[in-house]
Amino acid sequence: MLTYDSPHPAPRDPPPAAAADEPRTPFRLRHQSLSAHERAALASAVDDGLMPDEVAGILAGRRMGEAFPVRWGESPEAYAARAVSEMFVAYLR
Repeated sequence: MLTYDSPHPAPRDPPPAAAADEPRTPFRLRHQSLSAHERAALASAVDDGLMPDEVAGILAGRRMGEAFPVRWGESPEAYAARAVSEMFVAYLR
């Protein structure tokens, strides 16, 4: 039988803090080559209540920009709002 000096394991180091300006995106939806528009839309979709599996199902293997194209001159925030609205419509179909 192994014995330890302490009844509790040593606490783990906390994970590094994410950058404040980087949207929270679930690990399964992260990709190095995503544009700022795509990252904003994915983070907004999850923040608005869609589960990562549901987002992946809606996208069906496509990138966010392929499923919901970015309009010329559209800011990442405006794109995120529009794309998430379109995602909810696609989810309900």
